[in-house]
Amino acid sequence: QGTNEGGDEGFHASIICPEMSADDQNKTFATAVNCMDGRVQERVTAFTRERFGADWVDMVTEAGAVANINQGVRMHVKISAEAHSSKGLVVAAHSECAGNPVDDEVQKHQCVQAAELLKADWPELEVVPIWVPLDGEIELL
Repeated sequence: QGTNEGGDEGFHASIICPEMSADDQNKTFATAVNCMDGRVQERVTAFTRERFGADWVDMVTEAGAVANINQGVRMHVKISAEAHSSKGLVVAAHSECAGNPVDDEVQKHQCVQAAELLKADWPELEVVPIWVPLDGEIELL
């Protein structure tokens, strides 16, 4: 369950995500596509919650996520957008990324490109690319 080898035709998020509890139905969600690196999880979650006024953040993680927005990432964003009515999407890249060991400026460019790609998939969502330095303030890209 949860695989979709034939593309997303006929894919329904409800197959994977059962109905939310009554308590969760009153909560709001936002989505973040982020590197799996634990050093940035809490900051990206806090930024995303504040940016969209969300109670919960659906975190889609991959090592060096912005370098490879694959079908798995897109499927997870789709679940968040459709099953949780996500209020918006943050796409995050960070310094010292082991999963995407390229120059910071290259990674920032990849982050903006990834955000543009995901915005094309979900034009109704605000998509916000951010840079997360390990020792500084989050930067809007």
